[in-house]
Amino acid sequence: MTSTPRVGVVGADLPRQVALAAGAVPTRLLGAWEGDTSREARELLGAMDVVAVRILDEILAGAHDHLAGLVVCNDSSANLRLFYVLRVLAERGRVRLPVSLFDAPRGSGSPREHFVARRIARLTEFCEAVTGSGPSDFAAAAASEDALGGALRGLRARRRSGRVTGAAALDAYRAAATLAPEEAALEVDRVDRSAAGIPVVVTGGSHPDSSVYAAIENEGLLVVGDDHDTGDAAWIGPTGRDAAEIARLHAARPPLAQRSRSSERAAALAALVTETKARGVISLARELDDAPAWDLAAQRAAIDVPLVARTRIAPDAARTQAVDAARELRDRITEEGA
Repeated sequence: MTSTPRVGVVGADLPRQVALAAGAVPTRLLGAWEGDTSREARELLGAMDVVAVRILDEILAGAHDHLAGLVVCNDSSANLRLFYVLRVLAERGRVRLPVSLFDAPRGSGSPREHFVARRIARLTEFCEAVTGSGPSDFAAAAASEDALGGALRGLRARRRSGRVTGAAALDAYRAAATLAPEEAALEVDRVDRSAAGIPVVVTGGSHPDSSVYAAIENEGLLVVGDDHDTGDAAWIGPTGRDAAEIARLHAARPPLAQRSRSSERAAALAALVTETKARGVISLARELDDAPAWDLAAQRAAIDVPLVARTRIAPDAARTQAVDAARELRDRITEEGA
C-alpha cells in the first residue's frame, strides 16, 4: 500500500489547502530550541537564527529524505537564506529534495493579492509535480482542513478557560502542523485537562517546541494565548475556493513580527490580552531574530499589564532566560496585586 506523500514546509506562510489538494500532507519542519549544530550548517547559513541552522542540519543528515518535496516560505531573512543554500546544494546533488520558494507578502490591496494568487498557482503546480497527482481538488482539501480548524478553535476556547496548559497547546499546534488533518484533529481534541496559574500571554518569536512554555509554567504562570506563528497565529484551518480567495485570506492573517508594522502588532497584542484576561505578557526573541524587539515600545504603550522581555537569547539559553523572565513577571504581578 502506497503511503500518502508529504510536502515539507519551512516557515509559516504555506496555505496548507494547496498541498492537501494535491494529495499530500503538509509537514512543517520546526527545528528545536536546543541541540547541537554542525560546523557545516553554521558556515553555510552564516549569522542566522539558530532554529534555521538546526533545520538545515536535519536536511543535510537525511532526516527528511522521505518528503516528496520541500517548500520554503520567504517570511524571514533566515528562511530566505536557507532557501538559497538549499537551491545551491540541490544543484550540486547534496540535497535530493525538490525545493521551491513561496513568496507571499502580507497586506491587503488588489495588486498584492493578485501577486499572492499567482504565487499560490505556482505553488499548486509544484505540489502536483512532486506528488504526481492529477488536478488539485480544492473542495476535498477544504473539508478536511475546515474540520481541523474547528478543532483548533475548540482548543483555543479551552485554553482561555484554563483547561489547557500553554505547553500542551503548543504540542497540539505541532501535531496540527505535521500530521494529516484527520489525525491532527483527534490529537487536538484529546487535549483537555484542568490547568492552573496566573494567566499570561507570550509574544515575540516563534517556538519550535514546547520546552520554554513548560519552563514558564513551572514558575506558577499559565500561558493562555500567544501571537506567534507556531501558536494561536499559526495559519491552519482557513480555506478558500481558489487561489484568489486564499490570497484574500492570507492578507487578513494576524500580524507577525517579520512583516508587520509595530502599530499593528501592538493593537493585536492589546486585543489578545483583553480577550484572554491575561495579567501580564512575556516577550521572547532569539539572537539574530530581531524583528520582535522592534515592537516592544509600541506593545508596552498599548497594554495596561506588565510586559517583561528577553531579546537576543543565545543558543541553548532559552529556558534559563524564560525562567528568569517568568519570575520577574510573577513578582511584578504579585506586587501590583498586593
